[in-house]
Amino acid sequence: MSSVRFVDNSEKVKKDVKRLRDIALTESAVAVQGNCVALCPRETGHLQGSIGYITGTGAKEGGDGTIQGSVKEGEAVVGTNVEYAAHVEYGTKFKQARSYMRAGFDKSIPIVAAIFKKHLQTGDK
Repeated sequence: MSSVRFVDNSEKVKKDVKRLRDIALTESAVAVQGNCVALCPRETGHLQGSIGYITGTGAKEGGDGTIQGSVKEGEAVVGTNVEYAAHVEYGTKFKQARSYMRAGFDKSIPIVAAIFKKHLQTGDK
């Protein structure tokens, strides 16, 4: 008589998926940050140098240390806390908008999709 044994690996699978998601999230934040920095208008370099990211995994790169705070698990934030950043991004009545954050994010969409596909669809470690 043969016997069938059931092995529940659901916790291991959940752990693996979470780990791969976190890797993909950090890689994606790096890609978005890079595109935002590349598109950022440069006068003094202060704004460019302040663009950073933080993820819910604790991964953090803040350029000059301006990205602070906490982010929920499974999330990432790319940004800056330089006071005039919004004036550059959205413009003022005296200066035209020079989008670098939204444009950097938009440019990153296919890259982020490929990163998540690589890690979560194929399980690449």
